[in-house]
Amino acid sequence: MEVSGELTPDQAREVLGWDREYLWHPWSPADARWPLMVGGEGCFVADASGRRYLDARACTLNAALGYGHPAVIEAVTAQMARLMTYDLSCGTTAPAIALARRLAGLLPGQLTRTFFVNSGSEATEAAIRIARMYHQLTGAPGRRVVITVHDGYHGATLAALAATGSPFRRSGAEPLPDGFAAIRTPRCAGCADGTAHGQCEVPGPGQVADMITSLGPEQVAAVLIEPVLGVGGVIPLPDGYLAQVRQACDEHGVLLIADEVMTGLGRTGRMFGFQHDDGVVPDIVTTGKHLTGGHLPLAAVTTTQAVYQAFAADPLLGGLRHGHTTSGHATACAAALACLDVIDRDDLAGRARQLGAVLLGELGRLRRHPIVRDVRGRGLLAGVELASDALAGQVADQCMRRGVLVRPMGAVLQVAPPLIITEDQLRQVTAIMDQACAHVTAGAA
Repeated sequence: MEVSGELTPDQAREVLGWDREYLWHPWSPADARWPLMVGGEGCFVADASGRRYLDARACTLNAALGYGHPAVIEAVTAQMARLMTYDLSCGTTAPAIALARRLAGLLPGQLTRTFFVNSGSEATEAAIRIARMYHQLTGAPGRRVVITVHDGYHGATLAALAATGSPFRRSGAEPLPDGFAAIRTPRCAGCADGTAHGQCEVPGPGQVADMITSLGPEQVAAVLIEPVLGVGGVIPLPDGYLAQVRQACDEHGVLLIADEVMTGLGRTGRMFGFQHDDGVVPDIVTTGKHLTGGHLPLAAVTTTQAVYQAFAADPLLGGLRHGHTTSGHATACAAALACLDVIDRDDLAGRARQLGAVLLGELGRLRRHPIVRDVRGRGLLAGVELASDALAGQVADQCMRRGVLVRPMGAVLQVAPPLIITEDQLRQVTAIMDQACAHVTAGAA
């Protein structure tokens, strides 16, 4: 049976039977029953029954340009016909070169060297290895510890999990690699309990310098941080926080790694999330998700020229001993170049900034529901915190029943639509969320 096109109801049931028999879904209960998605266009996806959903989770933040953008499809088709890819460990390709140059043009001047991988988790692994090896090659082999934020999330591979504080994500993977230390999340614990915001006591960025001093600067390789803690609850770093982290890193010879896999390339209203603090330039930046708009797997690790040049001293290779067969896949790089063309041409970062204000304003109305504890975000990345994980799941389910997809993460509903969403569509999302909250509130009363 051909399963890539339209399916009859009987065919759909048969395919879903195969799903239950053969496919292992990520981050899903073993008995989960998911809709069979068969089509997508713009901000909408459609299941096998023909029902359309407005995807306010953007395929888990991948679909920056929505589904099936013609410019990306054209670029992928042309490159696939010309040369699908070539291993960058023994050759090079024009799309990989052009994309590395393009990223250097988007980032501040010092960030000019890009190493390609296939996913955000792989980008984290590469960034950590680069940071530790950099110190080894520059005469400080004891610098191995990576400081992270407790509620940060950096991926599902082993070092990435070790950099992540969530027991839900870490449990079962032990023993995890050592060499990690976490500071407290910069948010008020009282807010999660419904405490008035005027009573907030938010852990400040000074704890980074304190942690470096406590561990000993000679032990610390890097600070790894998200400008907005995405999976950890959509928690934007307070204004000025990242600038003080940068200062602490500079004072102690520590590298700053900005995890922009979720926030980079327009999502927060700036091209990169770290740019919300003027003058901050990381030593290493990871990007993913928006890089190809979800059309193909690709992520990137971009470093300063100083970091890159240190690897010439590696005694075993004279370069970076790391990578994957499909690092810098030529067709994926062609997709990324087309995606960046659209983001730039249509000023989608500016659009995210403008519509983000609308989104947060409309979501703020949800505070009238007693099950809603907080609303926060930056650009087109917002979180609605509910009183419990169960309530968040119920609201997400009610939204789906009404034709809108949002992402439940614990007690927080993540709202992150494609950057091409219209204001009318955005208001449709928030109206449906309002209805869903009212429905669940009535049932909880």
